[in-house]
Amino acid sequence: MSSFLIQNARVTSGADYDDVAGLEGLTSNRDVNVMRLPNDVDLSQITLVLDRIDTLLIEFPSFADGRGFSVAKLLRDRYNYKGLLIADGELIPDQYAFAMQCGFDAVRVSQDTFSIQTEEDWRNSLEDFGLTYQRGYAVKIGPALSVFDARFTALDSRKKDDPYFGYSAEHALRKAIEAYSGKIALVSSMGVDSAVLLHMAARVDKNLPIIFLDTEKHFRETLAYRDQLVERLGLTNFHNVNPSTNEVKAEDADGELYKNNPDLCCNLRKVRPLDRIIGPYDARITGRKRYQTPDRKDMPILELGGRQAKINPLAYWTAKDVTNYIKHYDLPPHPMWSLGYLSIGCQPCTTRVAENEDPRAGRWRNFDKSECGIHYIDGKWVPIPEKKTHEVF
Repeated sequence: MSSFLIQNARVTSGADYDDVAGLEGLTSNRDVNVMRLPNDVDLSQITLVLDRIDTLLIEFPSFADGRGFSVAKLLRDRYNYKGLLIADGELIPDQYAFAMQCGFDAVRVSQDTFSIQTEEDWRNSLEDFGLTYQRGYAVKIGPALSVFDARFTALDSRKKDDPYFGYSAEHALRKAIEAYSGKIALVSSMGVDSAVLLHMAARVDKNLPIIFLDTEKHFRETLAYRDQLVERLGLTNFHNVNPSTNEVKAEDADGELYKNNPDLCCNLRKVRPLDRIIGPYDARITGRKRYQTPDRKDMPILELGGRQAKINPLAYWTAKDVTNYIKHYDLPPHPMWSLGYLSIGCQPCTTRVAENEDPRAGRWRNFDKSECGIHYIDGKWVPIPEKKTHEVF
């Protein structure tokens, strides 16, 4: 490869940007989707056409010449540029995190420059800063944090309690999959925001075990959504888990247990089937987030102390972060969401959510119940009051 593109701490070929027009491209009548700019550019020359340029490469003739960082900040903050920004030139790994902080999405370097370092050097350059969930690092999700403050997180005392503290969601997921090699699984509900974690998992390891609890009470749309995501994301180790046929015949022969004892119905169709398959795994990946309930407000990314370790890559995400991720990667939404179902479980126990209602108001309506029971405290199901939020997802 003649050049390398480093984006999201991954290295790919940068050959697509080998022949890119500069400002002279503006003199022609053809559309300019990609443009290369010198680091001393007068941005007023291109303000009228910025919305027609999908990708801008800013030149870095030397790692010691930092004018390109200022150009990126101006493009993002003053001119509200939304396209792809690439720092193009003689940068070094130590500058990668700062480039992200200034608004760049990627760094492109020549083969000669890249040969001085390794791909691991570029990835470690982010990890050494103690990656945080913020819009300026490898994953642009979460609260903003200064790159200089980020340097401190590597020494933060919170790392002692949670070694994954400060990692981006995808980096935490990658580290966990490596640490619990072959002994870790992801349990997915195929709900309104499930596509996020599944997409992230597919980027890291398409053969990661994915467990779906098919209660035999799901909406047909949920099952179709399951099939769509598995095919689109290329998940190769998917487990569709059903309740025991004998147990269902003995305890819910008419299929109406949910009407008078929803806790027992969840136990029959979710808790026990999950217990039977999850046992061999040492760790389990969840999609839980701190904002969801008061009990989760201090939840770490790596949660130890139970029967299994729990990895919560999205712990620091907000509902808006989830929505932004889905939009950014053009992931398909759950088909029931557009019909007013903001939290989706089994069909008999899920209703539409009215305007100004909490998103989980449609779950087990008219019952004093808000959890299915697969998240235990000391081996027992404990109902936890939900924090109200009206974000889309």
